[in-house]
Amino acid sequence: MQAWSKTDIGRKRRENQDSSCVKLDFERNIALLVVCDGMGGVNGGREAASLAIEHFVDFVWDAITPETEGEEAVLILRNAVTAANRAVFTRAVSDPAYMGMGTTLTAALVVNGSAYVINVGDSRTYKIDEGIRQVTDDHSLAGDLFRNGTITREQFDTYPNKNIITRAVGTDPEVYGDIFKLAMEEGEGLLLCSDGLTNMLSDEEILTIVRNAESEEEACERLVNGANEAGGRDNITVVLFRL
Repeated sequence: MQAWSKTDIGRKRRENQDSSCVKLDFERNIALLVVCDGMGGVNGGREAASLAIEHFVDFVWDAITPETEGEEAVLILRNAVTAANRAVFTRAVSDPAYMGMGTTLTAALVVNGSAYVINVGDSRTYKIDEGIRQVTDDHSLAGDLFRNGTITREQFDTYPNKNIITRAVGTDPEVYGDIFKLAMEEGEGLLLCSDGLTNMLSDEEILTIVRNAESEEEACERLVNGANEAGGRDNITVVLFRL
């Protein structure tokens, strides 16, 4: 297993409020991948994303074993999101400078030939094999409208309030993350990213870049460059994993 990551401030933002983490344990054959996209004021977004990553990763890494699977893995991820949410919410309500801050979170835990994915917000996890498939659902106003049939996929892609999310880590005392379980075969990959990538590039464009790159490291570089060339309206973070 291998993983690569890259983050960039983009062309419009004054600071990078994304955060990511990659942890690989080759002896235990475990991988943990996380992307957060913070929000809330000049310092709040960066603080929220950083806190969420720290507490989420620490919880999972302390609890996981090579034998972890099924409901145990799901419970670990849910409790890790609870720990991250508690940390961000506590900081937000105790310091006026961070009031209202929060962050998206998408994470993948790969163990025992399976990937367990959890997400809160609109940062995404994709599975990449012969094609590309979005694993997570966007917790956003546009995502909700698309899932209930109010708008089409084409309308979703150009929805004017697409950046309004309906669920985030740290904005409320409790938060619920969606869980997805995937079987992983050798050679298959995962892509985790913030919406700074997916608002600039279509799924087909992302897949073309990954397929045509000479290495996964080059793919990360080209994905970020492609998002910037398309406008770079937001921070851009990508994590690419290959089993």
